[in-house]
Amino acid sequence: MKVSAKVEYALRLMADIARYGHDGQVVPLKDVARRQQLSKLYLAQLTIPLKHAELLKSVWGNKGGFLLARAPAKINLLDIVEAVDGPVSVLDCLHDPGICKRSKGCECIGVWRDVNSGIVNALAARTLEDVVSRRPKRGIRDVSLSTKPTLH
Repeated sequence: MKVSAKVEYALRLMADIARYGHDGQVVPLKDVARRQQLSKLYLAQLTIPLKHAELLKSVWGNKGGFLLARAPAKINLLDIVEAVDGPVSVLDCLHDPGICKRSKGCECIGVWRDVNSGIVNALAARTLEDVVSRRPKRGIRDVSLSTKPTLH
């Protein structure tokens, strides 16, 4: 299972605005793009569903940009994911059982529902404030999941 680039970039966009847009300060998209090393054009496309979901507000003009529509503590990660990617679903049949002939007698559906619920609950339990306040600890190396353990 993979998180889409849309979700990853939307979260980075929202976290950047939360970090730099405190006290109602408008954050220019070009600044977000520079800090996050992402395309301004792509970020602009992501702002559309985030505004429709009432997570972002835009300010037009020479000193325009974006600000959060709610406090970072009031925006959970599920809000962001669903705004840009729709409902979380590890399998299409979880939200539309009619697409699968086996959905009524599927022995695995319970497992996939549990997995899906775990993801939804984890995203709903974390806020944008949690993301912004998280600071990596010095001296601790990030270990990728693809790193193979060393055998002794």
